[in-house]
Amino acid sequence: MELGHVVVTGGAGFIGSHLLTLALENSKSVTVVDLRPQSHPNANHLVLDISDKDSLFSNLPRQIDTIFHLAARTSVLQSINDPQGVFETNVVGTQNLLEVARQRGAGRILLASTNAVVGNLPTGKITETAPLRPLTPYGSTKAAAEVLANAYSACYGIKSTHLRLTNVYGEGMAKKDSIVPRLMRTALGLSTFSIYGDGEQFRDYVYVKDVAKAFIQLAGTDYQGPVVIGSAISVSVNALIEKVSKAAGVRIEFDRVSAKPGEMRGVSVDNTLSISLGVTIDTHLDEGLARTWNDFKSNQEIRNS
Repeated sequence: MELGHVVVTGGAGFIGSHLLTLALENSKSVTVVDLRPQSHPNANHLVLDISDKDSLFSNLPRQIDTIFHLAARTSVLQSINDPQGVFETNVVGTQNLLEVARQRGAGRILLASTNAVVGNLPTGKITETAPLRPLTPYGSTKAAAEVLANAYSACYGIKSTHLRLTNVYGEGMAKKDSIVPRLMRTALGLSTFSIYGDGEQFRDYVYVKDVAKAFIQLAGTDYQGPVVIGSAISVSVNALIEKVSKAAGVRIEFDRVSAKPGEMRGVSVDNTLSISLGVTIDTHLDEGLARTWNDFKSNQEIRNS
């Protein structure tokens, strides 16, 4: 697949670094925009803040065909504590990228989004037709980014696809604070883990290399709009602890605390559309967790932090 001249924002991050490897195999050139100082030696790396429009326009290449937009502040807690800062990165930054696409003739932009844009569905599986009802500043900024992209598609013909990702896990997530790395830190004896309530809250988990592959696969289609990217298999916290314990070969100890007020009981998604578009989510959770553990336990930065 030939994607032309590609820009990957957040290309030095957890998901972005995996996507970057695939983008380099399928493009004429790749430019990474990230606040981190380095990515891949074969990519042109720019240390830029996407909320700084002048810096973007001054430094990005004149010719751009495809933009993979992953740069964002993704912590829900950070969005509650600093909604303005998260807005500047996630909404203003997206608007700046869309303007780059418009003025430099990029025909395609693919956004990393989230199923948090639809909030808490009381029943049923999350699909692309669920109304936008975000419950946090983070979810709201991602919903706003999708709406902006829709407007640029309608007005300027820029094809936009919004990948609504479930809980992504995999190699390279050692510094993340989501449930899988927290459990793995506990398995290494570096932290403790608490279950909120009965532990039967359930979520969908999707392997990072399948997510990176999904970006490339969707870039080769003409589909525009939201698409759910997940395994369509939801797992409870209790079951996930068992699975991570098996991957790590140790019994993970935990304590129980009161349930968080307002926490979603469960997230279940329907990935029928993504499959029909040629996306292949084929890494089983047990296999993915084993790979993640092998990467995690060998990361010296974790032990030294």
